[in-house]
Amino acid sequence: MSALERSLAVPSRWDGVGQLLSALCVVHCVVLPAVLGLLPAAAARWLSGEETHQGLLALALMGALAAFIPGWRVHRRLGVPVLAVSGLTMLAAGAFLVPEGVGEGWEMGLTLGGGLLMAVAHGRNRALCRECCPPEVG
Repeated sequence: MSALERSLAVPSRWDGVGQLLSALCVVHCVVLPAVLGLLPAAAARWLSGEETHQGLLALALMGALAAFIPGWRVHRRLGVPVLAVSGLTMLAAGAFLVPEGVGEGWEMGLTLGGGLLMAVAHGRNRALCRECCPPEVG
């Protein structure tokens, strides 16, 4: 495998990080309601605050750019960026568009759906990158 092919295979590492972060996002959304009763009020407020979700969205966007742009350059499949943009849009809608007091259900649903779409997009991107440039064995 040439140096160029090895450098193009690097996005799969970012997809692994993206999958992990997407899974942590889903765990955060599912487990948080149960954990809130066990945490002190200050920590619970910080974890469920708007700023936390907006900061996590910024991290998701940076991770997506780091994984999907180089990955798309390798495989050129449009489905992956469509999934990623859809997931990021849902995450952004959950973080910015749901008015305060309208309902936690909308925010949680959008965030969970977006996190799941991002996990699928990273998994697909990783698989397509490996098809194009399989890692060297040995």
